[in-house]
Amino acid sequence: MLTKVKMPLPDMMAAVLAMDESVLDVDQVKNLIKFCPTKEEMELLKGYTGDKENLEKCEQYFLELMKVPRVESKLRVFSFKIQFLSHVRKSVKLKIMKKILFFG
Repeated sequence: MLTKVKMPLPDMMAAVLAMDESVLDVDQVKNLIKFCPTKEEMELLKGYTGDKENLEKCEQYFLELMKVPRVESKLRVFSFKIQFLSHVRKSVKLKIMKKILFFG
């Protein structure tokens, strides 16, 4: 998944924090959610004090994610935000309600 991401990790995290859907699409955000580090992985990386460049891309990604408090929750909200408008536009119930309100 990380090999498909063509932007630097700090830029990707900035897009997540800004909830910038022009940078990340819903599939990318869902993949980020899927690959959030577990508590055990976070604990292992918390104590790392070496050079980040010595780590694999996956561990560097985890370190970037760990900088964001409640990152998984934020990613889920971001995913919801991206999908919300299309869900509203496709909602059959809302289309029926619109017709009911129109005809009164």
